[in-house]
Amino acid sequence: MNTNEDRKYGTPYVETEIVAAMTVQDVDHVRALLAQMLPGERRALEHRCMEIAGMIQVMREEEE
Repeated sequence: MNTNEDRKYGTPYVETEIVAAMTVQDVDHVRALLAQMLPGERRALEHRCMEIAGMIQVMREEEE
């Protein structure tokens, strides 16, 4: 399980740490964090990311 020591970017949650790391393209850190998550946690994160991507797509279409 992740600890605060794993939080290179100082975020309170592993999910926000992953987003922060991706923002600066720190892929190695992202992979290390994902590897520590349980399969169900990774699936839940994937699902939430897909929902966010869908919301962004809807907003993009509304802006056109």
